Amino acid sequence: MQITSMLRRSFLGLGLALVAGAAFGEVKVGTDFDLINPARPVDTAGKVEVIEFFWFGCPHCNHLEPAVEKWEKTLGKDVVFRREHIMWEGRNDMANHVKLFVALKSMGIIDKYTQAVFDAIHKDRIELRDEPKLMEWVAKQGIDRAKFEAAYKSFGAQAQFARALQLTRDYKVNGVPTFVVNGKYTTSVGKFGSEERLFEVLNELIAKERDGLKPAAKAADKPKKQ
Repeated sequence: MQITSMLRRSFLGLGLALVAGAAFGEVKVGTDFDLINPARPVDTAGKVEVIEFFWFGCPHCNHLEPAVEKWEKTLGKDVVFRREHIMWEGRNDMANHVKLFVALKSMGIIDKYTQAVFDAIHKDRIELRDEPKLMEWVAKQGIDRAKFEAAYKSFGAQAQFARALQLTRDYKVNGVPTFVVNGKYTTSVGKFGSEERLFEVLNELIAKERDGLKPAAKAADKPKKQ
């Protein structure tokens, strides 16, 4: 009985070790990505959701942005990609960058002007956290200044600011840029030090989640019994 019990414990330990070291294709948990526990809900059901958490003031986010935009264009229609600006508690230097992001997003032009904001901050050294300088920059971009200013100072913007703080907390984002796939997996260049590897890992995780969606899609398409 003791030997049998020991064997059972050994096999159980082996099973847990295999699960802990499980790999999706060529990516491995702990090495290429981490698990989010518990998993976070996604905004769009039936599609694979990818979030990039970033900060306009982050030089690494700025450096990666062209590659992110290029990669985004390769994503299938079953993938939803969006950016979320982080807000760490106690970091007042991020506040006006969050408000800028929220204003552009509420106007539906965040994707169009993300690179322009990065260029203004990191290349042209324009202090967009200074409101007069921001409004001047907005006008030069051809953005309707009155509409932007209304969005920037709106009550809704304050709610979205609180949302940025909550999302940063919920996803436990402690560095940027950080990517989250379907509320389950998180990864970053810092995991392996290679931008090329980052997109390989993201594509593998997307493929994993895409395969998981197929059974659900088939079940939904199955005719109901009368």
